[in-house]
Order: sequence, then structure tokens, then C-alpha cells
Amino acid sequence: MNPEKRELIAFLVESEAVQFGEFTLKSGDKSPFFVDLGRVRTGRGLEFVGRQIARAVKERFPDATLLFGPAYKGIALATAAAVGFFREQGRDLAVCYDRKEGKAHGEKGLFIGQHPRPQDRVVIIDDVLSSGGTKLEAAKALEEAFGVRPVGVIVTVDRTRKGCAYDHAALPVQALADIHDLADYLTEKDDPRATLVRRFWEGG
Repeated sequence: MNPEKRELIAFLVESEAVQFGEFTLKSGDKSPFFVDLGRVRTGRGLEFVGRQIARAVKERFPDATLLFGPAYKGIALATAAAVGFFREQGRDLAVCYDRKEGKAHGEKGLFIGQHPRPQDRVVIIDDVLSSGGTKLEAAKALEEAFGVRPVGVIVTVDRTRKGCAYDHAALPVQALADIHDLADYLTEKDDPRATLVRRFWEGG
């Protein structure tokens, strides 16, 4: 595992953004761990995660012009990533995010921030990848509203299981870390929960 991944996993575990126990996922599956980026709730924590995402944007989507954060977890992550990108690269990326429901007063509509233009290179920023369904829904919403097709997605953690691989041809996804990285980190720490994480990936 490279040092950046190790540092990220350590941070997520220590900040309890990765929790261990028995959880029921949206799919109905049981999981021995749960990833909740909503627990990254300090300036220091958001700066750290935003910097990691910003570096992934530069490496994977160097021509990006706008970061889109789906409500709700993606909003803070996209904002932090844009700040991190400007600090490290000196280039401004626009930010847009959505609401779960539109409103009829004030700033109306579903989308807030810089609305994408057809020529924009939009990258979706979100917390985790499970089935990928919500990422495809976000891409479809942007295409229908603004005529722009996102160039890809960056997530903090890819938690897809064996045999449930996401189709990257539909919309490329780059993850900062995945289930194997979490298991490897726990193994390095002689943490028996590594076995549970690997068993989950295998479908057990």
C-alpha cells in the first residue's frame, strides 16, 4: 500500500468515518463496516480529504473545469476538493451541487453554484462507490439539465464486492482507496477485523 493510501485509511478509521459493527446497507446486505464521510466534520479533516481528492482530480482528470457534489455528502467533499486544488495547483475549479428537492423561493431550482456549460469538463465528487447507481443518476441529471456529460467520478472509498464490479465504461470512477486497502491496513495493525472485511468482499 502506498503511503498516501495508508494515511487516508488511518485518518478514516481514527476519525470514525469508517465504523465497525453490523450494518444493513441500502441494498439490504449486511456489512461488518460502514463508511460515513459525514463524520469528517472539522476544518482540518475536510482540508485533508479535499487535498487527497484534488490530487486525484489532477492525476485522473487533469482537464477538469467543474466539480459536482451530489447532495448531501458530495457537497462538502466537492467544495473541499476545489479549495485543495486551488491551493496546490493554482487553478480555480468551479463548484456545483444539487438539492434533494427544489424550492420555489430565493435561489430556485435543484442546482446551486456554477451551472455547468456544455463545454465544461465535469467531475462528480462523492463519498463511496457501492453499485454505482447514484453516480449514473447524477450524470443523467446533469446531462438532462445542462447538456453536459461528466467525464468521470472520484470517490473516497470503493466498497464494491467481488462479482459486483462497476462498469467503468459507462462512467469512469477513480477511488482514493478500496476494500482491499482497508483490509491491508487492518492486517498491518494486527486487527482481526481484517478477516471480516475480506470475507465481506468475497460475499460471505
